[in-house]
Amino acid sequence: MKYFNYIEKEKLDHIFYKKPQEFDKNSNKDTLKYALGAFLYVPANKYNQIYKSVVNQEKEAKPLAICLEDAIGEFGEKEAIESLELVLDDLSKQVFCKLDKLPLIFIRVKNIDQLKKIKNILIKNKEFITGIIIPKANGVLLKAFVGILDSFELNNLYIIPIIESSHFIYKEIKEEYFREMYSSILNHKERVLGIRIGLTDVLGMYGIRRKREFCIYDNLIATSFIEDVINYLNRDELDIPISAGVSELFNMDDEKIRELYIKEIKLDRYHGFVGKTVIHPKQIEIVQALSTISYEDYMDAKDIIENYYSEIGVKKSSNGDKMNEYKPHYKWAKKIMKLAYIYGVLNKGVDYNELIEV
Repeated sequence: MKYFNYIEKEKLDHIFYKKPQEFDKNSNKDTLKYALGAFLYVPANKYNQIYKSVVNQEKEAKPLAICLEDAIGEFGEKEAIESLELVLDDLSKQVFCKLDKLPLIFIRVKNIDQLKKIKNILIKNKEFITGIIIPKANGVLLKAFVGILDSFELNNLYIIPIIESSHFIYKEIKEEYFREMYSSILNHKERVLGIRIGLTDVLGMYGIRRKREFCIYDNLIATSFIEDVINYLNRDELDIPISAGVSELFNMDDEKIRELYIKEIKLDRYHGFVGKTVIHPKQIEIVQALSTISYEDYMDAKDIIENYYSEIGVKKSSNGDKMNEYKPHYKWAKKIMKLAYIYGVLNKGVDYNELIEV
């Protein structure tokens, strides 16, 4: 996989100071964990949609989550599992065998019982699947999933927990559950590729749905939850990126929705999130474009890393309008460099808009 691989060379040269680099499911975890970008969810019972999403990796790289949980409906499990088995079998025979770099494919399972039901599918396709997504995760569930996958001899599969249940919302119990999740992730950090948040489920607990007039950061329930997730789980010792929540508003032809979506992604990044779950192809190009690194940020990060051990502790930024403080900005700079490798660095004077609708 390589982001923006559908853009012709001349246009790439114009847009990028440093071009995005290739990666796949076998890349180093320290690289892969930052590479999830726009994470597209597709119901497991949508054979054609899954197949096309994988085939289109040649034109538009994006991680794919095949969903066996909420997306398939209350009584659609049997059909969805059969569809999953069929599409993976067909892809392994017709597509995967022809690719030099395998796409990132994750299976989102409903619960432990369902994980056991798809044991043979996972074993058969272990070379093509990157990991398992755990909805409504907690520390105990994460530990149990690791144990079951190990018992299947599938210790090559990563795990991505989704924080989205009432245990992490209700004030009287959330601290206990966050501590437990923190400990479980720390104990299994080599298996955990990322952490995701389920804002739709969180708002749903209170009978709230997104409105096209507001950004998610305008909602007090969402911001309180986001603050807790960052505070408890964005820790150096865990060193696992947290991805921003999904928006069900996908009509990017609506200027108001598009503007708010872009604003939300910028706020996601400002709060330290990496990537964003998406549910519609129209959201992908915007998330990926906004994942690129600006020339100014790259040059500042480069300066901070190169001079961290120098005799000075502060220096004027590359743009000349702010200060680079080497000690407090060092962690930020390292993250910028990792993202720059995956998503590329824009040329000076170029912004993300030139990557949208190229």
